[in-house]
Amino acid sequence: MRRTRLLGLLDALTAGLAVTMVTVIATGGWGPLRRAEDLLVALATVVAVRSLVAPVALPAVRPRTAVAAGTIVYGIVMSFIVLSRHAALQTHALDLGYYVQVVWGIATGQGPYVTLPPMHAWGDHLSPILYVFGPFQWMWPGATVLLVAQTWILAMGAFAVFGFAQRRLPPRAAAAFALLYLLNPSLHGINVRDIHPQAFAIPLLIGAALAFETQRYGACVMALMAVAACREDAALAVLGFGAWIAVARSRWTVGMALGIASVFLLLVDLHYVMPYFRGAPYPHLHRYAYLGSSLGEILLNAVVRPWQWLGALLSARKALYLLAMLGPLAFVPLLAPRALVGALPGLAMNLLSTDPILFNYRSQYQSFVLPFLVLAAVEGYRGLTTAPLSERGFSSRWSAQSVLAVAFFLSVVLTARTVNDLTVTRWRLGQYQRAAYTMMAQIPAGASVSANERLVAHLATRREVYVFPYRVGRSEYVLDRHDARMSPPMDDYEQLTMRDVWVLWHRR
Repeated sequence: MRRTRLLGLLDALTAGLAVTMVTVIATGGWGPLRRAEDLLVALATVVAVRSLVAPVALPAVRPRTAVAAGTIVYGIVMSFIVLSRHAALQTHALDLGYYVQVVWGIATGQGPYVTLPPMHAWGDHLSPILYVFGPFQWMWPGATVLLVAQTWILAMGAFAVFGFAQRRLPPRAAAAFALLYLLNPSLHGINVRDIHPQAFAIPLLIGAALAFETQRYGACVMALMAVAACREDAALAVLGFGAWIAVARSRWTVGMALGIASVFLLLVDLHYVMPYFRGAPYPHLHRYAYLGSSLGEILLNAVVRPWQWLGALLSARKALYLLAMLGPLAFVPLLAPRALVGALPGLAMNLLSTDPILFNYRSQYQSFVLPFLVLAAVEGYRGLTTAPLSERGFSSRWSAQSVLAVAFFLSVVLTARTVNDLTVTRWRLGQYQRAAYTMMAQIPAGASVSANERLVAHLATRREVYVFPYRVGRSEYVLDRHDARMSPPMDDYEQLTMRDVWVLWHRR
């Protein structure tokens, strides 16, 4: 009787939390109830407790159908989130406007030049994979096609996970890992942080692993070439793949050759190719300045002087970062250390850095880590299903299915903030946004403009666009908040119009 009452109470609480969460999403909430993520965490906790009291039988759905449905849901929901964030002026100049201008320049035959700040884009980040998206700008110029393409490219990685896992696990478990991939908080964080070419490496690396396993070596090589084309530091991901081949698959000759080739590519890109386009040395090694000023010096000191980086590695924030990366996979990757070796180059890049964005589990810098964690998780889970749990250090109370349940619970908790972007107040356009669109519409398509950072991504399909106050005095138009501090060259401009917080100026 007590158990029945407890189940009834938990079911009622589950329904109440679900209804409240949907209400908050639909209305924007009230009082302290304005964040849907808090309700989702509470809901997940109650469902977890309910499952411990009386496990709920999952519906009998074909595994491939479940993966397809999950992929479609992810693509639709995340497309809505990224597009609504952009419409609500929540995207950025350097993480979206920059790449919109690069791809637009490629599409219009002007080449990958940017004015954020003015340079050849390959001197800042070498991402020739962006040439693939040039033709789409002919039909749909602007940010929309890039945001949607990135979302669906990431979503399709679920099929690669399913294909890889299906060769080692029962179909339902393989589907579970594909769904865990779609639910991963790092994947969500990367997806909503505007556009980053290294994100494309996630499904490509998993697809390369699947191709290698199925002896489609040509497809594997093509996928790895595409990975290397994502960004200059993607060579580290290829190095990780070589390590994975050598250690996890005992193909030492192939793995070492791939590793040597990737290091050579990285050295050539950083020392010759990018400085050629930039007219200056590679600019992003300052994150490791305590190890040296050049790539060779950094690598050498990292090997022969470990005491230099040990202090930087041992910090609470980096420990939490590792927990956040492993938690959504229930720490199962640790059970497959040979497969986990592929993640080491990407983890080293992040953990040795002094820049917090690199060890933020929701940042784009996890693109070279997440694929190998997923591959190792599949291998680790296979060990749980083929060996006695006692040999793996688990209590006899645990089961492989329980591990998956923990993974789903921690994934929901750590990615709960994603549902906040579904709240109507996050995407419903107010007077502030509508005024900005009215002002932007008054700027001719080919005119140069210096604009507020949140507007640049909407104005990036032009030869010259700058972040205010940069190039004020040179730009034909200036668009920013009227409470922004205007620099002296504003005397050269006449005010055209003012709406809400925005003011538009035109050079006399």
